Amino acid sequence: MNQLNHSEVNSIDVSKLLQFSVTDSTAIEKCFQSAVLFLADEKGEIITIREVGGLKTKMIEVLYQLKDSMLEKEYPYYTNGCQVDVIHIELPESLWCGYLGLIATVTDIKPDMSVRSFLEGFRYSLSLSSKLLLYRNNFISKSLSEAKHTLYSILKESNYLMEITNIGERVLKLVQTSFEHLIIEALFFEKLDDHLLSLVISTSEIKDISPLNCFLHKKAIQSVWDIYTNEEMLENGWMTSHLNYHSAIIVPVYNQDDVSGALVILLKEQVGEDKLEQLHYFLQEVKPVLYQAHINERTSIEQKRKALLLQVTKKFHSSMDVGEVLGEMIYAMGQMYPSFSVNLLLSRDWKVNEDLPVKQFYYGIDSCGVAETAFLTGKIQIEDEIKEQSSTIYAPLRGKQGIYGVMQIETANSMVFPKHEIEFIETLADIGGNALENAELYQQSQNLINDLQLINQTSHQLNSNLRLSDTIRFMTDQILRSFSADEVGYIMFSSSGDLNVLEGSTGFYFTDKAQIQLATLSKKIKKEKESLFVGDAKADGIYDIDPYQSLLAVPMVQSGELKGMVVVLHKNPYHFTFENFKLLQSLIHHSTLAFTNSILHEELERLVITDHLTRLFSRNHLDQKIQESMFIDAYGCFILIDIDNFKLINDTYGHQVGDDIIIQVANVMKKNIRDNDIAARWGGEELAIYLPKVELLAGKKIAERIVRSVAIETSPRVTISCGVSSWNQNENDKSLKLLFNLADECLYVAKKTGKNQVIDQTKLSKSK
Repeated sequence: MNQLNHSEVNSIDVSKLLQFSVTDSTAIEKCFQSAVLFLADEKGEIITIREVGGLKTKMIEVLYQLKDSMLEKEYPYYTNGCQVDVIHIELPESLWCGYLGLIATVTDIKPDMSVRSFLEGFRYSLSLSSKLLLYRNNFISKSLSEAKHTLYSILKESNYLMEITNIGERVLKLVQTSFEHLIIEALFFEKLDDHLLSLVISTSEIKDISPLNCFLHKKAIQSVWDIYTNEEMLENGWMTSHLNYHSAIIVPVYNQDDVSGALVILLKEQVGEDKLEQLHYFLQEVKPVLYQAHINERTSIEQKRKALLLQVTKKFHSSMDVGEVLGEMIYAMGQMYPSFSVNLLLSRDWKVNEDLPVKQFYYGIDSCGVAETAFLTGKIQIEDEIKEQSSTIYAPLRGKQGIYGVMQIETANSMVFPKHEIEFIETLADIGGNALENAELYQQSQNLINDLQLINQTSHQLNSNLRLSDTIRFMTDQILRSFSADEVGYIMFSSSGDLNVLEGSTGFYFTDKAQIQLATLSKKIKKEKESLFVGDAKADGIYDIDPYQSLLAVPMVQSGELKGMVVVLHKNPYHFTFENFKLLQSLIHHSTLAFTNSILHEELERLVITDHLTRLFSRNHLDQKIQESMFIDAYGCFILIDIDNFKLINDTYGHQVGDDIIIQVANVMKKNIRDNDIAARWGGEELAIYLPKVELLAGKKIAERIVRSVAIETSPRVTISCGVSSWNQNENDKSLKLLFNLADECLYVAKKTGKNQVIDQTKLSKSK
């Protein structure tokens, strides 16, 4: 190349260089709807601008902001709805250096567009423009001039985007088109870690390039242009004879000693010296562009990784929802590796959106031993399928307290994973594992709070002196709601072996079917006094309580004595969790004493208001109930009963038989009245019945039925006499005393006129 003197170099007007390079703005408009390009000198003073697609007010305002402070900012820089980026530029051929910048509104930048990548490509375009302007008088060889024109065309066609895939595809296409009769295949490989990986292939004729990788690893590290013959390629074991290549050109792409990749040109026939020289010049010119494109793309990918990790981390820390955490992991992998297939193998059954690729991971059951290895060791595992030419990565989802699953990543083709790719996947999996752990710990803390609230509410309710049935009903509602249960039953064990279901339990336990099906369960509880947790009763085969499959049973033990059991059921198998089981144990432990006390308290109440001999109500309880009825009811009836000739029975058979006769009469009374009627012992051999909301005529018929039954059912046989009185709200002089006196007078008449009969107050009035 001819040498240039200083005056020739300085003959280019740098201010016109930008205008020359943007003469055809089509390529730029493909990246930006509108943009402003500018050049600034080393002091940061803008010396020329060029707008594409129209100058907007926002852009003008940003230009004024940069006028005096361009070098003070960090780029990329965002202001006033615009993105600004500036890079340093050197044009050694013109002995000029300064800055190249771009301003565009954020909405005008095309999706997935890298402004920095564009500026790097445009910088090369400016450099080539300066060379072409300086050397248009043929100061350089024709081959080099054509090479620079070709490279300028490539940059323009690639929209100045300095990305290795973008530039590489056009370079290979151009090389193949220019030498279509000679070149069969053109490839570009990038160097990642200790491997050279195929990045761009012009056709799909070569199926297996792995042997070529080994060959390139040995040869392409040299910083020279090398041509290898067919025989040399065959000797190195990467070319099969039937392809019949004449030779291959291998051009390492490097910057000083840093090799970033290699161009491989496969020739079918021998190339002439002129063509070879032209190709040599072109490839030597394009190597720095390919190197810069490779660096830019790797930098862009790294920035994207960091941005994604930051975005994912923010999302993970802002959400305690497991579904959102898993969805964000899938999204991040899809953004970085859109061609990969990702599945999450989780060791716990979290409830997530059905659209997510989530599978349950069962240790020891899964057929994939590699996934198990990753889960057990906590280290990434890679599995290669040679026949299917695919690879699978298993990245454990690690938290501080354990491993929560494995992220399974499948690739379409077998490949070598570079170290930085593995590190990204590992980092993402670790962030996800920690997020899952935090979400799980948060959920556990919420569940614990809810459990403590439930226990606190239950304890408060148990201490509020509710009746036993009300307490049981409250507990049943709490368990139904907290456990999403179908049935809750409180069963007490009687000394006779019967199962007594407490009022407040759900309906299933009051059926005959429940009594039969719970027999085996009650025997187990009585024998072992241990709680029982059955996930699938049908599969278990021992506790078949159709149609229920999930079962929790907790014994009620007080002071070492088994009182009964609490049984919770659900129709679906494995419905209850172990946490449900432990919570139920805690609830029953806290409540058993209260249940026992309530039972004793109600039993004591019954003893206070009940006659010990007959188990009828006491006289005081009878008086209280009649007074209440007179206050709320419209009418009522009272029956006073006396056993005839009772002294003779005592004298003949003794007092023990006399007591038994009183009990027999009391039982006949109870059988012939309603549940809400009051049967009481009046005193000695006298008994009484109060019938609320019953008129005198109906009360007399009930008394007559009792008289007939006593005469038949007692042994030794006795008879009774009855006096019947009544009241209603229309009587101004109604009172408890008057009601009793009328019944007593009627009883006196019944006994005086023959006994074994019923006299009501109407007959008493007639006799008077």
